[in-house]
Amino acid sequence: MAIRLQGKVESITTDPFRYLEHYEGVGYKMRIGTYRVLIDVDTKAKLLKVRVLDKRGRVYKR
Repeated sequence: MAIRLQGKVESITTDPFRYLEHYEGVGYKMRIGTYRVLIDVDTKAKLLKVRVLDKRGRVYKR
C-alpha cells in the first residue's frame, strides 16, 4: 500500500488539479483508496505541501 500511496502522490506533480478536489476553502484533498491526503498548493512557487496523509475516518477529525 505504501508504494501505491507514494506513486499517486508523485503523479500529481505533473498535473495536480487532475486528481485534487477543493477542501473547505483552505486546501485540496486527494482520495487514494481508503486514504485521504490533504494538500496545500502554492501556484506561484509551484509547490505542493502534504499536510496530512491518513485513513479517511481519522483525517477529517484533525
